[in-house]
Amino acid sequence: MTNSNGRPTRLYRLIAARMAGLSAAAFLGISTAYPHDAMRPELNNWFKSLKNKAGVGCCDSGDGQHVEAEWDMAKGGYRVLLKHPHRPTEPGQWFDVPYSVVIDQPNLSGIAMVWWWPRFDTRGSMIPMWRCFIPGPAG
Repeated sequence: MTNSNGRPTRLYRLIAARMAGLSAAAFLGISTAYPHDAMRPELNNWFKSLKNKAGVGCCDSGDGQHVEAEWDMAKGGYRVLLKHPHRPTEPGQWFDVPYSVVIDQPNLSGIAMVWWWPRFDTRGSMIPMWRCFIPGPAG
């Protein structure tokens, strides 16, 4: 199908639709990456002040995420459920949180959070690289 100028309009529509879809996905991905509650801007400075036991800052422009966490009685430490960032539809995997990254101060946000990034071994298994973890109010 072509328009009056002889150009394939179907191709242009397809390209425009794909560009719109990719733009929407990028926008939604960026907007959901930030753990800070937009309705609670008073917490922004608190998030920026968080540091792990080695003095390394936790907050780096929104790379923290809300996380399901639990206290492991047998090991005397926390575990968190992390999802593979390239396979978000797969079930997550539980990882032990190193004591050195646990923040021992009240959690003003009220939600357990972790700051980490993935590394992958030669088999493609995910290995969390930890920055910080703050338990929820029950932790």
